[in-house]
Amino acid sequence: MIGHGVSYGALSVINAIAMGKGAGFGIDLKTEATVRLTAEPEIVVEIDAHPSEDTRLARFSVEEMLRRYPDSGMRGAVITTTSNIPISQGLKSSSAATNAILAATADALGVTLDPLEIGRIGATVAIAAGVSITGTFDDACACMLGGLVFTDNPNRELLHRLPMPEGYTAVIHLPEFQIRKSAFPKERMREMADEVAAAYDRALAGDVFGAMYANGACTCRALGIEPEAADRALACGAAGAGLSGTGPATGILVETDRLDAFLDAFGRDHVIVANVRNGDAV
Repeated sequence: MIGHGVSYGALSVINAIAMGKGAGFGIDLKTEATVRLTAEPEIVVEIDAHPSEDTRLARFSVEEMLRRYPDSGMRGAVITTTSNIPISQGLKSSSAATNAILAATADALGVTLDPLEIGRIGATVAIAAGVSITGTFDDACACMLGGLVFTDNPNRELLHRLPMPEGYTAVIHLPEFQIRKSAFPKERMREMADEVAAAYDRALAGDVFGAMYANGACTCRALGIEPEAADRALACGAAGAGLSGTGPATGILVETDRLDAFLDAFGRDHVIVANVRNGDAV
């Protein structure tokens, strides 16, 4: 019983840690997973190019699916993943991996899961595995569905889904360090709930670019760092920029026809470029 699954990355507009509601949009970086189910009660995980990475999330994902479908008779699995999403940078690598593994396990079991159900199962798994503070339902939806999503994470509800504006490319600045979820000062972030809520309302009203910056500035303040990359990006002509997730990557939106000029001004070191992914958002 072998199954395959794929999910994409995303960038934050609103960090859900502060008030439980989040927003983000899809990009075309992706993770692919293959799951071979076995009768033996052992789960083996092979994470391409990251052999030392924690495998709890992958193991918990398959275990949760087997718990939900006990009639399969399967008790273990061999999981392999490949990805071009940088890990622990705020680009939703964990959500993409969970989505892809859950989809691959469902495929191996011969069951069909709605993308939102994959996101809800993934939220349960992420909290159990200790890789998420809020369950990352916003991240799961942005990765799986594409487009711009607004979610209520505690209740695991998709509140709104809209297409991102056409004509923009995502530029992602990657510092030479990582920030693990366990190290994030969530209480400091929650102290800024009112400011983040105002940014959420801005995004919902259509000012996605301004909301990205305002949210990112709050996250930077919680971390005790300056939004240097976002400020520099805006000075170089970006339409919007802000720290993504818990960082340290900064998501930047640039008019596609000005991309080369922007990169010439901003610099091409520690930068990757991705397409905005709207999926079938309407």
